[in-house]
Amino acid sequence: MEVLALLLFAAGAAAAPAPAVSTSAAAAPETTVTLSAVGDIRLSGPIEEIAKKDSAAPSRAVKDLLAADIVMGNLETPLTKRGTKLAKTWNYRSDPRLLMIPKAAGFTLLNIANNHVWDYGQQGFLDTIKTLETEGWDYIGGGRDRASAEKVKLVEFDGLTVGFLGMTSTHPEQGWAKTAKPGVFYSDFGRLNEIVKRAKQKCHVLVVSFHGGTELADDPNDIQKAVAHAVIDAGADLFLGHHPHVIQGVELYKDKPIFYSLGNFLFVSPTPTTRPSVIVRATLAKGGVRRLDLIPIDTNWGRPKPASAEVAAVIREAINRMGALEARPDLLFFRTQAPPP
Repeated sequence: MEVLALLLFAAGAAAAPAPAVSTSAAAAPETTVTLSAVGDIRLSGPIEEIAKKDSAAPSRAVKDLLAADIVMGNLETPLTKRGTKLAKTWNYRSDPRLLMIPKAAGFTLLNIANNHVWDYGQQGFLDTIKTLETEGWDYIGGGRDRASAEKVKLVEFDGLTVGFLGMTSTHPEQGWAKTAKPGVFYSDFGRLNEIVKRAKQKCHVLVVSFHGGTELADDPNDIQKAVAHAVIDAGADLFLGHHPHVIQGVELYKDKPIFYSLGNFLFVSPTPTTRPSVIVRATLAKGGVRRLDLIPIDTNWGRPKPASAEVAAVIREAINRMGALEARPDLLFFRTQAPPP
């Protein structure tokens, strides 16, 4: 009887299916990079006064909200003590030592393609580039010739490559880079498609920073729309605009986010409508933009702070002018506190 039981046990064991063995390792978590982006930064004037005793003072109230792997803004000033002032209404110039202000705020990347970086001519512009390079800053949108101005900046994190291009449609024309002349990347429609496509071939995600539009206008103009659509058509994944000094609506074009204007950041204007602003915190992956946290702020005369409920409501309305928040609630998150890490 015992022999029979042993035989039956052995037969059953032999017939029992073997435990399943995974043929592949568990899928690794997706590599992501966070990018915080803001609008215009002017370091001279009121901002310089605020930072006179403490370079961190201007951005202290929002530094935690800015925190990300990459923090980018538009540097709307030459960094120089030299140069010849251009004949125009508004001219800015900042002492190179004032770079300590964005550094204290955590910025890592600056766009210089705009209408003020040439305010003190070629000398002032070249001083700006030299200072940025000497201080170890990453920058986009300008160079010692057209090739360097149009060069994509590549930032790598654990196998994920994010590319950045900076460009402008604004004047002065003498500040536009040429084949053998220093200047900024002018958004020439005749060459834009080729440049963006070439840049996208070098990275997984491509971000375009664009300076253009109509100052104080609630809505983007035709040039803004044309540039934004052109770069998305050529392969860009995210478009971040500035220059109007106010927030403009967000468009989803071919399901890619276009921020026509982020407004100001460290930039004091006498116009109250320029105070509402936004920090865009993008989560990027090889497939493109995974998440966008929109953090409303009040630029507060040179000391940005979290927006009050009343100001946040104004900001939300401006951002949603094209209906993007309702169209993609799974992508765009309007927040009144810091996003999750």
